[in-house]
Amino acid sequence: MPTRPILSTLTNLLHQSSQTQLQIITFASLEIRNYQREQLLHRVQRPQSRIILQKMPQKGLAEITVLDNLVFSFSFQFQILKAEEFYDAEMLVLPRPLDQGRMYLDEEKLQLSFLIDAPDPTLRVRVTHAYQGILKLERHCTPLCGQTQ
Repeated sequence: MPTRPILSTLTNLLHQSSQTQLQIITFASLEIRNYQREQLLHRVQRPQSRIILQKMPQKGLAEITVLDNLVFSFSFQFQILKAEEFYDAEMLVLPRPLDQGRMYLDEEKLQLSFLIDAPDPTLRVRVTHAYQGILKLERHCTPLCGQTQ
């Protein structure tokens, strides 16, 4: 099944949509890897994983909600990307206990990397999500659709 290029698709969605719309994006595959002290702990592959992409009311910001995580769904914000060959940026407003998040995008993959923090540094876990191949885009209205702002 043919897939869409990731970076240009997300860039176009963010520049075309309003903050009252959100996009559910289904990817062909997701690989989640967990590391503790640089050692691979666990690797999981999931087909047809989804994220939600939405513009924020604050100018220049967008939000991704990760739906298919191993423990819980979470959201983070990031600076809206510009059309380039790749995008590498810090995840903003990560929920605790997540920390030190980075997002990397190119036409082949969306990669999220973050730390699950713990009081004991030896118990911290680095998690990487690698999404590949956009299969489907679904546009939905938020409750604010149709309301004047």
